[in-house]
Amino acid sequence: MTVDVDESRDGPTPPAEKRLTLVDCDVHPIIGNVDEALSPYLSHAWRRHFEHKGGVRAGSSLSLRFAHPNGFIIRPDAADPSGAVGGSNPHHVVTDHLDRHGIDAAILNDLNPGAFAAVLAAPDESIALCTAFNSHYIDTWLPVDERFKMAICVPSQDPAAAAAEVRRSGTAGQVCAVALPLTNTLAGQRHYHPVYEAAEELGLPILLHVTGTDVVYQGAPTVTGLPESYVERYTGLSQIGAANLTSIVFSGTLERFPNLRFAFVEYGFSWALPLMWRMDKAWQETRLETPWVRKPPSEYVRERIRFTTQPMDEPADRKHLHRLIEMLGPETLMFSTDYPHWDNDSPEHVLRGLPDDAKSRIFADNAAAFFPL
Repeated sequence: MTVDVDESRDGPTPPAEKRLTLVDCDVHPIIGNVDEALSPYLSHAWRRHFEHKGGVRAGSSLSLRFAHPNGFIIRPDAADPSGAVGGSNPHHVVTDHLDRHGIDAAILNDLNPGAFAAVLAAPDESIALCTAFNSHYIDTWLPVDERFKMAICVPSQDPAAAAAEVRRSGTAGQVCAVALPLTNTLAGQRHYHPVYEAAEELGLPILLHVTGTDVVYQGAPTVTGLPESYVERYTGLSQIGAANLTSIVFSGTLERFPNLRFAFVEYGFSWALPLMWRMDKAWQETRLETPWVRKPPSEYVRERIRFTTQPMDEPADRKHLHRLIEMLGPETLMFSTDYPHWDNDSPEHVLRGLPDDAKSRIFADNAAAFFPL
C-alpha cells in the first residue's frame, strides 16, 4: 500500500550540514588603489577632503625603525599572476590560499581601516573610512566565495559611531565578527560599552588584532617604552594582548555583557597561561576590590575568550608546546595563518604530533562554535 506523505507541515528533510574541518581565523585582504576603491562609498565632501590631503594613505606609513627588514610584510610569492600585491585579488586568494589548503571558512580582516580607526585618521575621518572599507568588502569580496567571512572594522575613537556601524553592516551576510582597533583606552573600560552592546545584540564576537600602529604612535596602546627595531616591537606585541585581557576580565565587562565573546588574534597564546595563573591568584587575594568578578578569571577566559595560534611559538622540544596547549586547554585556541604576511603559518606544518581531538578543535570546531559561520 502506498502512503501519501504530507510534507506541508514539516517540509522536506534538510540536507545534513557540512562539518567544517579547517577554519582560518586571520586572512588579510588589501586594497591596491584605496582612493579609487573607496570613492563610490564616500560622499562628495569626503572625497574632496581626502583629495586635498593627498589621498587616504597620505602620511600613513610607519616610521623607518618599525619597517620590516625586507621592506614589506607581504610575501612576494603571494602576488597574483598580474603582479598585484598578495591579498589584493579575491579570486587569487581563493585559488592560492583557500583551495590550496582546503580551507572551509576564512575570516577577512583588513588592517588598513584598523590603523585609520585607531590613530592614523581623525575621529570623523575614521567614521567615513570604516564605513567605506566595510561597504567595499561586503560588495566586492564576499560575493566572490561563500567561504569568505568578514570582521567589520569600527571607528573605535567614537564608540557611538562604532555601535552605529555595527548595526549598519553587522547584519550583512557572511559578516561574523566586529574588529575593534585598540586605542590608548584598554578594552575593558566603559568607553567601549556602546560597541559591546551592539555586538552582543547581533551575536557577533569582538575581534582584537594588532593594527600595525601599536606602540608606534602616541595614542596607541602600549605597556612598554618605545622599541628600537621591528623585531623588538614584534616580540613585545603580546604584552598589549595581556594588558587588554586583564582589563576585560577585571573590569567586569564579561559580567555586564554575559553573551559577549572576545578573540585575541595575532597576539600568540603562550603568554595566556601564566597570565591566567596570575589573575586567579590576584583575584583570590583582592576580591573586595572587584566584587563584580564573580568567579576565577581563568573560568571567564576558558568560557568566553579565544586566542588564535599565529604567530606560533615553537620551542626546540615540540613536546613542550604540546604540554602548554594541554594545560591552557585546546578549547581556547583557534587556527589562523595570517596570510599573506611574511610569518604566516601553513596548516600542513603547524601543530604536528598533537592528538587528533585537540587538532580538530583547534583547526575548526572551536571557531565554528565561536563565530556565526
